[in-house]
Amino acid sequence: MLRTERGAELIEFALVLPFLLLLSLGVIEFGRAYFTYNILVKALRDGARYAATTRINSDGTWVSGDNVVTKTQNLVTYGNVAGSGTKIISDLQTNQVTVTPTRISDTEQYINVRVAYPYRPLFSMIMPSTLTLSPSVRMQFVGMISYP
Repeated sequence: MLRTERGAELIEFALVLPFLLLLSLGVIEFGRAYFTYNILVKALRDGARYAATTRINSDGTWVSGDNVVTKTQNLVTYGNVAGSGTKIISDLQTNQVTVTPTRISDTEQYINVRVAYPYRPLFSMIMPSTLTLSPSVRMQFVGMISYP
């Protein structure tokens, strides 16, 4: 009786191993994507907070000369307004970040900061070859409104 079941565990393991590997790689890849998404959301929140505390015209446009959009893009991409140092995500570009003021009324304005980041997975057999992560943050403007 024992002789006929010899090696059965090895065959069962060989049959289950591809599914276990696929599941493990899937967990790793989705974990990486979620981690990257969280990094982007935190960077966008910092950028929106910076832009929401600057100066804006009463018509909802930026005060000229402040370079708020460029500084916000640098803050989201590099973690500082100067745009120097190491990027928070190595292939994130400043032109992927958009900063838009939205005027609701004379006293109520919002800042929208969003990014369209093409996430490239390590294991392309698990996820599509390119997945676009596009988080956005909307924050109420609390800076100074300039009236002409």
